Amino acid sequence: MIDGQGRVIDYLRLSLTAECNLRCRYCLPEGRIVSHSKLTLADFAFIVEVAAGLGISRVRLTGGEPLLVQGLAEFVAEIRQYPGIQDIALTTNAQGLDNLADAIYQAGVSRVNISLDSLRPERYAYLTRGGKLQLTLQGVEAALYVGMFPVKINCVIMGGLNDDEIEAFALWTRVKPVSVRFIELMPFGEAANWPDSSFVSVRSMKERLAPLISHKDKVTGGGPAESFVITGALGSIGFISGTTEHFCGTCSRLRVTSVGTIRPCLFSDLEYSLQEAVRNRNHQELQTLLLDAALSKPVRENSMKTKRMAEIGG
Repeated sequence: MIDGQGRVIDYLRLSLTAECNLRCRYCLPEGRIVSHSKLTLADFAFIVEVAAGLGISRVRLTGGEPLLVQGLAEFVAEIRQYPGIQDIALTTNAQGLDNLADAIYQAGVSRVNISLDSLRPERYAYLTRGGKLQLTLQGVEAALYVGMFPVKINCVIMGGLNDDEIEAFALWTRVKPVSVRFIELMPFGEAANWPDSSFVSVRSMKERLAPLISHKDKVTGGGPAESFVITGALGSIGFISGTTEHFCGTCSRLRVTSVGTIRPCLFSDLEYSLQEAVRNRNHQELQTLLLDAALSKPVRENSMKTKRMAEIGG
């Protein structure tokens, strides 16, 4: 698929569920969220099959928390067989990944992104409203052990909350072969009304870490991250500046939400309902919707105000 700006669209992100076992403060409010998945795994598989016929070759499974979805490994094994699908990745908080890493790796998940915003147990529990840091660290170890590569750590930097850990995360790559990606806080969803002091720019992060950086790096499936290696590191660090230095010019993604819509752009509220076409297993109608979504991708948008990341899948 080619969008209106000539970008090749070959990457599909699936939010398999909006449910999550954590309540990260910038992502979800306390308590259960109100929206629920309106698609089954069989529905998602149909979407992938049709999308693969249009040139989608990479799939990322997100949530909410995708590890909560029953039958995840079997789903991965099914979509991995579709002609054209070359890469399947997973974004997770890794609470429970130690028990599932081998099964999903054998099924076809080759790499994983793990959300981790603090290396301090008490702070991690605060930021996630009850998460256990040790469980996520066990998930990191399990992913490395089974052979997933690369293992990326998604770290959202928040002023006054975890920005004092930037150096600690960077130095962690000296002892762990992981790719830590420092991400700017996006000012929407639960963080929409946070004070300006909560935002830390990638530029300032780079300035702080400059004395540690040895050279630039390229990470498999690097996406929008600008990657570097610090002196003596086994892994790497990267920076994702979705707010100050947007990466829209190279965006190759479409997003299927947990409620059965497709979104051409993360930063826009524009979306198309897939439910009827999927329910009827109408290949032609679904193809048309996917193509329309690709063609409607904007050059740059910043109107996404009403959705939570758990519903969209990041």
